[in-house]
Amino acid sequence: MAEGDVRRQALSNFLRTRRASLTPADVGIAPGVRRRTPGLRREELALLAGVGVTWYTWLEQGRDINPSPEVLASLARTLRLDAAETAYLFRLAGAGPHPVDARGAGGADVPEALLRLVDAQDPAPAFLMDADWDIRVWNAAADAMFGFSGMPPEDRNLAWTVFADDRIRRRTVDWEQHARRTLAELRAAYGERGGSGSPASRRLTEVIGRLRASFPEADRWLDEHRVSEKTGCEKEVRHEAVGVLRLDQVVLRAPGGLQLVVAAPRDEETRERLRRLVPVPSSAAAAV
Repeated sequence: MAEGDVRRQALSNFLRTRRASLTPADVGIAPGVRRRTPGLRREELALLAGVGVTWYTWLEQGRDINPSPEVLASLARTLRLDAAETAYLFRLAGAGPHPVDARGAGGADVPEALLRLVDAQDPAPAFLMDADWDIRVWNAAADAMFGFSGMPPEDRNLAWTVFADDRIRRRTVDWEQHARRTLAELRAAYGERGGSGSPASRRLTEVIGRLRASFPEADRWLDEHRVSEKTGCEKEVRHEAVGVLRLDQVVLRAPGGLQLVVAAPRDEETRERLRRLVPVPSSAAAAV
């Protein structure tokens, strides 16, 4: 399948899933009787967005048409898309920002200042990941919690570890919720890297393919086409050695496509338990 066909098919799936997620009540329409469509009908969405029904039908069918930015913005408002979902819509429609440069951060050295910053987060687990979500640098607390140093390099990817590492599954409270959010953030990153066929997205394409092939739940949830910016969240971890850890996961963007992820303790009890997790201070474990 040609790159354009793949992109239009992804756009079709995205529009259909988002339309199906809206109810008539969400947009002030009386549901009526004998309604078979689970969400909004195409005709209803087109009317609300101010576009032609036939034109919207063609767009949702994946036909080769070129919507204007104004029309896409109207669809985004009608579908109640957030910033990440809107950006994803624009990219799939061929009207979004240029893909991230293919060189990205994958082959670049991590600046010494960022190594010191990761190390300075102790006792909070902290790591740096690149634009492909590969873990590049981690501190002692992160290694104690996630075991990055013991993973094969090809498995040291944030999205992969969320599904493949049994310790993460077992310890994370409401793991499914966090896993679904991870996939939504992964899809947004994939769109930012240019999507299918882009050299910049080759690594993320590989990760997504592995997830689909290895984990049926990831395959199903990816088909939901959820998209979300990676902005951090509250997380609770039940660690078998130190007990419950109440954490605020904070994500900060750094130059070169790198992202600093810190699991900051939400209370003093969690801080003390993190100190017990890594009793002896240690410098950043690695820059790979």
